[in-house]
Amino acid sequence: MKRAYYFFKQTILKNRLAHLYLISGPRGSGKSQLVDDVSYLILNQNRPESPHLKLQIKERKVPNMMVIEPDGLSIKKEQILALQSEFSKSSLVSGPRIYVIKSIEKISVSAANSLLKFMEEPLSATVYGFLLTENIDDVLRTIQSRSQIIHLKSIDEKDLERELMTLGVDEKLATLAPYITKNLEEATVLSENPNFMELVQFIEDIATLWGKKDISYPLLFTQKSGLLIQERDFFKNFLELLLLYFLDLVHYKAHQEITYQFLREQIQYMSDLMSIKDINDIIEEIQDVLEQQTYFINLELVLDRLSYIIERKR
Repeated sequence: MKRAYYFFKQTILKNRLAHLYLISGPRGSGKSQLVDDVSYLILNQNRPESPHLKLQIKERKVPNMMVIEPDGLSIKKEQILALQSEFSKSSLVSGPRIYVIKSIEKISVSAANSLLKFMEEPLSATVYGFLLTENIDDVLRTIQSRSQIIHLKSIDEKDLERELMTLGVDEKLATLAPYITKNLEEATVLSENPNFMELVQFIEDIATLWGKKDISYPLLFTQKSGLLIQERDFFKNFLELLLLYFLDLVHYKAHQEITYQFLREQIQYMSDLMSIKDINDIIEEIQDVLEQQTYFINLELVLDRLSYIIERKR
């Protein structure tokens, strides 16, 4: 995203900004944030820094900016007609005008026809459009051909971890949140969620209590079942983070980089203690549960079974 932002910044400085951009990238690649940042550059040209304008853009309270998202399953013709109507009026604020259409691949045929007409007959030379998509192959060719296309890559977990750390997020939470979401804002909110904090602590408990045979893992898991199976997505997050931990045991044995650096001592202890076969048995079981949990299985029974399998490998 930083490279794309630099491209836009230089383009604006050289007064070479095109009137329509199609920005493609996976979820969490920063498409919306990029558009907000570029919109600020466009609307604040040759003016002092304005934190107020940045906040207005973030809260969608800028008179010169309109954001459209799918209404239900699609972007409808009425939404595009409303955009045309709004931009045909004299703006209350002078200067450039910006429209953003999210999930452009979901536009209906009638809405696409209206949008194409709007793009081909711009009401002003200072109207700029940004179309966002996660699936560029699903975007109509007629729209692609009229746009300058910008491709964004998914943010790397380590990059996101560093971003979270600069925001003051605890190291443990900053390490693991990027494996749940690649979106900085979502990761920041997640790191402030007490349930996520408790989940990370539980993963740490599994690691630190491994050598204490008087602690029963089935009992430990039962005590946390209310947290872990509160909803399927949260249970899936738990499984993914648990899988990540046991994969670290394999990585440590192979002298590869590990994710749970803050549990390095425990990883060393468990990795030295366990055979590759035992670790792989647990990994395969977690992967099986991950696959099964997409169906409407009894999460409590599955969690109980997983806890007994882990217990037998101690």
